[in-house]
Amino acid sequence: MKKLRIAIVGCKNMGRKHLECLRECFADRVKISGILNSSEESTKKAAAELGVNAFESISKINKRNTDAVIVATPAEHHFEVAKFLLQKKIPLLVEKPFAETDEQCFELQKTAQENEVLLMVGHTENYNPAVVLLKKELSEQIKSLAAIRTSNNPGFKKTHVISELMIHDLAIVNSLIKGQWIEASLEKDEKYRWDEHAIVEMKYDSGSIVRLESIRADVERERRMRIIDMKNNIWQIDFLERRLSKNGEVLTEGGNSLKNELEDFLNMLETGQNPQVGAEEARAIVRLCKELEDIKN
Repeated sequence: MKKLRIAIVGCKNMGRKHLECLRECFADRVKISGILNSSEESTKKAAAELGVNAFESISKINKRNTDAVIVATPAEHHFEVAKFLLQKKIPLLVEKPFAETDEQCFELQKTAQENEVLLMVGHTENYNPAVVLLKKELSEQIKSLAAIRTSNNPGFKKTHVISELMIHDLAIVNSLIKGQWIEASLEKDEKYRWDEHAIVEMKYDSGSIVRLESIRADVERERRMRIIDMKNNIWQIDFLERRLSKNGEVLTEGGNSLKNELEDFLNMLETGQNPQVGAEEARAIVRLCKELEDIKN
């Protein structure tokens, strides 16, 4: 079978993880056609380290040398990079967040539809085996959901902590809780900057109560979620261990979320099937992030 030629635009942190996972898990299906970073120097250095081709510019990526592209640049560049490639009819996996605004997301959806090109958004936690099993097993309405997600990644970022970090938990909330939130509050600890810390509390018209906290600073990594359903069952997820438990009993543990996401992407490219997280759902998650970021206390 002919291998899919995949390029990676933004091959630093997440982009490099994509490349390594493709090599380790899908070497029989994929060939890396090349990488591109923000500068020529960075691109050449990374390409030499990884033993792959270095694209001189985004204009050098085309359908003659590449079958699909993974866009893993900083969020503020997703729109311009994705739109350029979609206009060249190249299928994409765009890392979360889909784009910075609802308007940009809509424009990318429109461009993909007009050019009849496949588009997927990378919400990796939705491929976490613990989350996948939770969605299958949870049959009752959610009474309450609480989560904390931290990242030892200090330094000012252009992207708010909600759109950069909390978005993982909001994507899960968006897929689990039906209806619309009717009340929400946003707070932060005074010792953190606006971009570093957020505590969001939401009440839904279904009666569900949600409390999410995210910290992006010099802190220990912690990523957990606790759900209580209407029958008072307690579901807990340890995202780092990819462990799901119900009332203290472990239901699943381990697995590879990124591998599952990339397999969905490759299946989409090979068969045309709809991805698990499509553009419309990813757009709704961006819209939710922005609504919460705009709350005035």
